[in-house]
Amino acid sequence: MFTYTLMNLVKSPLRSLQLFASCFLVFMLILLASSFQESMSSSLKVNSDDKNVILLGAGSEESLERSEVHQSAIAAARTIPGLKKSFDASAVSPEIHYNSVLQFDGIEKEALIRGVQKTALNVYPALELTEGHFPHSGQMMIGRFAWKRLGLNQDQLKIGKSIVFEKQEFIVSGIFAAPGTLMESEIWMNLNDMISLTQRDSISSITLRLDQAEYDDIDLFAKQRLDLQLAAISEQDYYAKVSSFYEPIQFMAWLTALLIASGALFGGLNTFYAAIESRKKELATLQAIGFQRSKLMMSLYAESALIHLSAFLVAISTALYFFPLVSINFGSTFFTLGVSHLQIFYGFALALVLAFAVIILPGWHCLHPALNNTLND
Repeated sequence: MFTYTLMNLVKSPLRSLQLFASCFLVFMLILLASSFQESMSSSLKVNSDDKNVILLGAGSEESLERSEVHQSAIAAARTIPGLKKSFDASAVSPEIHYNSVLQFDGIEKEALIRGVQKTALNVYPALELTEGHFPHSGQMMIGRFAWKRLGLNQDQLKIGKSIVFEKQEFIVSGIFAAPGTLMESEIWMNLNDMISLTQRDSISSITLRLDQAEYDDIDLFAKQRLDLQLAAISEQDYYAKVSSFYEPIQFMAWLTALLIASGALFGGLNTFYAAIESRKKELATLQAIGFQRSKLMMSLYAESALIHLSAFLVAISTALYFFPLVSINFGSTFFTLGVSHLQIFYGFALALVLAFAVIILPGWHCLHPALNNTLND
């Protein structure tokens, strides 16, 4: 019976190729949509740390870029008890998040720049300098994937290269990694340089790393210091809000993929139906010489499963090779597509389910009628 199944696949190569192409398109679209969803959610989730709390300007809890915090809040934040300490210094990171146009070898690119002090290293334990050193005045530190986000050659952001910001030249002093976080696509510079060049008298936020203190302690501090006009939000809650902002985009990606995949699926179903209908007499003859209907149905399912599984294997191989080469930049969000083990598992299961779904109706239509009626037809 297995030989019969294989012979049917090669008997009409054009028909088999058409079915394979339909299945391949369906799997690629589903993998693309699920990868987009998973990669975006994963990058925002990993970016947050449950030990970090952000102090923002009251009323600006949804955007670090729009927030303004008076500089006097930095000294006040350092007095909060229960924060993590490093060499008697509290883990407090005053920051400015700023979108601006930078020049790289004469090429202008819009980039997200973060003005920081060296205490940021105490607040973000995932961050690690892979080359060079933390930026002093007149220098910048580059996330290892910033070149991807900016669409530049990696060599254009090597240590020693110059970057022009607000008509001032800065030298790249170091490259840093922070696996799985959005920070890897950012450019960091000295906080005082940024305050001076942007002529600001305020900062964007203050990030605190908790030790014995809890979020409620920081929230109470923000509410008691009405003069500073602060609001406290945990880093996890902040990035959960950012993630919810992108939910309509994720929904549209799924909807588009499902609509196109549905078209391809119905096209494949129609092709399967026509292919089995043309073999109606052949199947009736096999029944007449003693083959059971259940075995013929299993043979049809095996044909369908072989086509779906081979299409899925080619689709997943294509995705594993090409998806990591695709980087997507949405506002402050940047991520690279990837394929997880769960996607492979569910894709394999989906291939088996679809193989059954497209064969059950045409198989029933050909095998259910009485044998003498089918032979007479």
